[in-house]
Amino acid sequence: MKMTMKWLCAAFFILHSSFFVSSCDKDVIDINSDPFKDQTYTNTLVSPISTFLGEQGGYDEYVNALRYSGMFDALNQSSSGVSFTAFVPTNDAMKAFYKRRGVDSLRQLEAEYMRQFILYHTVKDSILPDAFVLKKSVQNLSGDEIKIEIDSVHAGEATLNGEGRVMEMGLSAFNGKVYVLSSAMTPLVETIYDRVVNGGTSSIMAEALRATGWDKKLSTVVDTTFNEERQRVVTHYYYTLLNVSDATFGKAGIGSFDQLKTRLKNDDQQGLTEDSLLREYVGYHILLNQYATSDLGAISGSEVTRIWSTAATNQVFTVTTDTLATDEAKKYTLNASAQQALFVPTASNVLAKNGYVHELDGWLPIWEPEQTTVLWDVADYTDIKNIVETEYYQPAEPTSSEQRYRVANATCFEYEAGESGSKNTSYSDIDYVTCTNKFKANNNDRIVFNLGYMGSVSMKTPTIVRGKYRVEIDFVYTSSQSFMRTQSDGNGGLLKISFDDDADQTTFKAPYTTVSSIQQGVYNTTLYDEVEFPQTASHKFSFTILDPAASTNKGFSIQIDCIRFVPIK
Repeated sequence: MKMTMKWLCAAFFILHSSFFVSSCDKDVIDINSDPFKDQTYTNTLVSPISTFLGEQGGYDEYVNALRYSGMFDALNQSSSGVSFTAFVPTNDAMKAFYKRRGVDSLRQLEAEYMRQFILYHTVKDSILPDAFVLKKSVQNLSGDEIKIEIDSVHAGEATLNGEGRVMEMGLSAFNGKVYVLSSAMTPLVETIYDRVVNGGTSSIMAEALRATGWDKKLSTVVDTTFNEERQRVVTHYYYTLLNVSDATFGKAGIGSFDQLKTRLKNDDQQGLTEDSLLREYVGYHILLNQYATSDLGAISGSEVTRIWSTAATNQVFTVTTDTLATDEAKKYTLNASAQQALFVPTASNVLAKNGYVHELDGWLPIWEPEQTTVLWDVADYTDIKNIVETEYYQPAEPTSSEQRYRVANATCFEYEAGESGSKNTSYSDIDYVTCTNKFKANNNDRIVFNLGYMGSVSMKTPTIVRGKYRVEIDFVYTSSQSFMRTQSDGNGGLLKISFDDDADQTTFKAPYTTVSSIQQGVYNTTLYDEVEFPQTASHKFSFTILDPAASTNKGFSIQIDCIRFVPIK
């Protein structure tokens, strides 16, 4: 069953692996459950959240919203160990929110919208203030990420999603904690396609999305399917759209959807059909994950130009960062060596239910760039993102302790464990693991492979521009792997590595023998001095573990952070 935003009036979800929450899930939220209903309270500490707020005063508007939306009993429930963290706007904050929505009072908004508002402001589990101030994000009951910025100047204050202002932390109710907001958050109820259509300035792009079927994909938030064991699996989709307004198309002499198709056909040098050219152009403006503009720019200490794979097969664009720019509009340039485009700051980083919309100041025709260094983070797959808790997927800062998630079921991996198995019980067969400050890993994470002797795995690389490259690997070395460094047991993690199952693109490497220090951390070594890709494409990267210690030593594992493709001119 496919769910779009139209379904969200009947079902709401928390995304955590294949765990799905709806209004009828008794273990999370039951809108009809209120064990304290019709009782009189004398001690506010025994009052559940909704009743507690009504007793305190100062939250009348939010309590009215709870009743109006049918969520009053839901936030009072306490069965099966259920607890909540409620981000509750004050009366003044609620009135300011009404004004932002262009209304004067609660009842001028739809009850379903206010139901979304409550879900957006509520988190499963009770979060104590000392734990809250260490978090970078949390996931709310509408399945969205709430980013947390702790105020370093004003103790006890924080900002949520750059909008909600926490002024008081951790008030205790019977079934959870209350964090008081002096400014409410705006719930996400629009998909990427909604943003394009409702913006009213991008009719050509909207028609192009409809003509290519991307309107349906960019309107989809989740798919619900069932695996072979008849277990329900929820897949959340994330995208980034590089939007082009009608005015920007107009600057390029394109005044209508038909004129866009004509322009693509006139510029074509491949002999493709008009429909194929349109699908390629639209896909070129879509990334299959969600990225803010800052995510697309240069990584600190790395090359200023980065290359990005798009939804168009074998097509990429570049983002060049001006590290000295003080004007946000001039900081990032797309396809700097061709018909370049800049982000429009006031219309970029627009968050939708299923990703980001960034508006460009150029129409960005398809172009093949020269070779550019490609940094492939092997955890950068939406399949993995679907499994890992939101706050621990590619965290902005190192985590205080390692968080581990089995991701072997992610479709980005094709793998086979060795017949002898593994003695390492610290990890499953393939794990996503966050990094503490002991490891300076990209995106503060890595993938751990624990497949045993002769275990093998394959993954698809990002799109690589044709040409010759040196291929490097950044891998994590831990104190438990000292035997691999010294080869006192086994051969240092010997791997048979190949691209596209091509014998001519096969090499053997024992990366852990190149570790230069006993200090644990992220180390780098070269896998290929030179490898050539004759076509611009994504490639199948495979390795087989040829170290017998993989099945006999409990400390053995292969832990990969990134793989880097460095052009050879």
